[in-house]
Amino acid sequence: MATGGSANMANRETERASPLVERTIDALGRRIVHGTYAPDTALPTETEIAKSTGVGRNVVREATKYLTSMGLLRIAQGSGTKVQPKENWNYLDSRIIQWAMDSDDLRDGLIDELSALRYIVEPEVAAMAAELATITEKLRLFEALEAMEANKDDPEKAVEADILFHRRLFAAAHNKFLVTLLRAVVAVLRANFELAIRADYAIIEFLDEHRQVAEAVYDRNPDEARSCMRKLLRRNERHLSEMRAALAPGKSAGNR
Repeated sequence: MATGGSANMANRETERASPLVERTIDALGRRIVHGTYAPDTALPTETEIAKSTGVGRNVVREATKYLTSMGLLRIAQGSGTKVQPKENWNYLDSRIIQWAMDSDDLRDGLIDELSALRYIVEPEVAAMAAELATITEKLRLFEALEAMEANKDDPEKAVEADILFHRRLFAAAHNKFLVTLLRAVVAVLRANFELAIRADYAIIEFLDEHRQVAEAVYDRNPDEARSCMRKLLRRNERHLSEMRAALAPGKSAGNR
């Protein structure tokens, strides 16, 4: 897997990249993640890629450098550029997550894996926040909860309010390595909201459970914070199964 330093460097580089480089990164990244270019196979030549994407070879070169820093590609001496095995990919990179989410074949499996990661990580994040959060961070957690309640009927604002709650919870844990896992949480939250909209479910669910987490953090009760987060995630897992069943072929949302 690519190191955090490499991924951070890549993120800084792509912020300065031209629109053509950005577009080429996206096109090639999707082809790799979606399996058009399979692991352990050689990437087409720069000339072939330039022709298929409508850009110059220099743009292709810059895009492949970025994808190499993400762990998707490697330069093989004497045999050109090859696609890396999947175990070397930086799956916590937000772009890789998004490319996988955009694939009908990959989305459900990725959501399940991200949800499992949440269950491993987020209860401990809640417990750490209960031990370490400052007064300001506790109050900001309740501000995010109030935003969830106020915007529960507005899809766009509701999504951002829920994500804000979890961002603030992770920040209150005061661990920069855990914060890097927040990308996975944000990705699965957005996927859950998209499913809720498609299945005609409520946009914001489990406000009581979110409040219980916030109250446990406020009371500096790590065991309770951990337990409340596990309860929230278990309910979310059941909710996810219900939404998938509602969207199963031949079953309309109205018949759930």
